[in-house]
Amino acid sequence: MSVWQVEENDGIVVAAHDNPPMNYFVGASATELAAMLPRWREDDVRVVIITGAVPGKYITHYSVEELVELAEDRESLIRASYDLIYGWHGLLQSLSYLDKPVLAAMTGDTGGGGLELSLNCDIRIMERGDYLVGFPEASLGILTGTGSQLLERAIGRSRALDFLLRSRYVTPEGALELGIVNELADDAKARALEVAERLRTNSAVALTAAKRSVVRGANLPMQEGLRVEAEEWLKTIVTDEAMDALRSYAETPFDERRQWVRDHGAWPEPGSATGA
Repeated sequence: MSVWQVEENDGIVVAAHDNPPMNYFVGASATELAAMLPRWREDDVRVVIITGAVPGKYITHYSVEELVELAEDRESLIRASYDLIYGWHGLLQSLSYLDKPVLAAMTGDTGGGGLELSLNCDIRIMERGDYLVGFPEASLGILTGTGSQLLERAIGRSRALDFLLRSRYVTPEGALELGIVNELADDAKARALEVAERLRTNSAVALTAAKRSVVRGANLPMQEGLRVEAEEWLKTIVTDEAMDALRSYAETPFDERRQWVRDHGAWPEPGSATGA
């Protein structure tokens, strides 16, 4: 039985992780996610949403039961370690490098591997409620698979060390304040679908260009990153969609252009890291 429930509608894919009662990530979760990625790369897929199907749980963390079973045979674990570790890295990087917007609709408790997965998504929307976000690994005597690198880039070194060394958890409000999530919503999945609908109407070429410039350029020296951005910019400016949008703005009276920007973009709003 699959641990992912997948729905597609007008270019929006919703993949809901479903492993009750705790919604732990397991080996099958990774295998099935990897198998879904080729479909998500196809042109008719415009936006991907990853969410949880178990009430109050997004992806709580990786199954400790599976880790115990894996670690009981230490010699076998060491022999398999390269494939395990770099397989996990490759899976998350494949998600991060997907040339489509990927949204995390965090519908409850989010920790460990679930938080690592979320940090590889482009926009993270967290549901308000009595939920916790964090990394439990140090209290279990282990280390995250990618969390030390991802979290440090998201919130800075001292805060990342505080999380990792103390197995710190925060509320959804705390996650927003720290910048771990982009916004809060009463219904994270519903809000993610609203955002996805707006993204779906934007130029696919422009969205891909923006994502490539940020994700691929982030690991390059500044001059190389600027080269990536320049190449992606050229791909956008020659499209019919870009010309239509540019003309629409240029033909709008000056006193109406601020409203044009508001109608076509994301305006500041409460509950968002970029809002009031």
